[in-house]
Amino acid sequence: MGELIVACLLLLVSIVIFIQSGDFTHLNESQLGPGTYPQLISVLLASLSLILIISQSRKLLKEKSEMSMENVKAGFGSFYTEYKLVLHIIGLLALYIILIDITGFIITTILFVIAAGMLIGPKKKKNLITLSIVSVILTFSTYLFFENVLYVRFPGGLFF
Repeated sequence: MGELIVACLLLLVSIVIFIQSGDFTHLNESQLGPGTYPQLISVLLASLSLILIISQSRKLLKEKSEMSMENVKAGFGSFYTEYKLVLHIIGLLALYIILIDITGFIITTILFVIAAGMLIGPKKKKNLITLSIVSVILTFSTYLFFENVLYVRFPGGLFF
């Protein structure tokens, strides 16, 4: 049941990504714009999500267990405990999407990488320092590569 819910959510996310990536501004006249790669990835994600939805639906129909209210409540409780980390990362990603237009790519990405790393990895002071250094280097190298080599604009926000 949990896989079916996650597959439906991923299908919705892939549709949103496909639609939103068509709005990227083109800096030069080329066949492939900055939204081509995200659209390709979203089509791949949608295809895999559909395959998972079909396979899990077949599996659920074969089981045909009685769906009482207690079973549904227990199912959602076990879904949360099983996918707790995934749900937290999705929430963090939603916050990232909201904040990227306000604070800009650089600051939001640095904070996102640190928060995701702390959520996934061990919570030690040494890891926080390592995550901070890695997030700054990763963010600035990504920013410089995409801005200067691929000519893709990032959201500016308040500071950058």
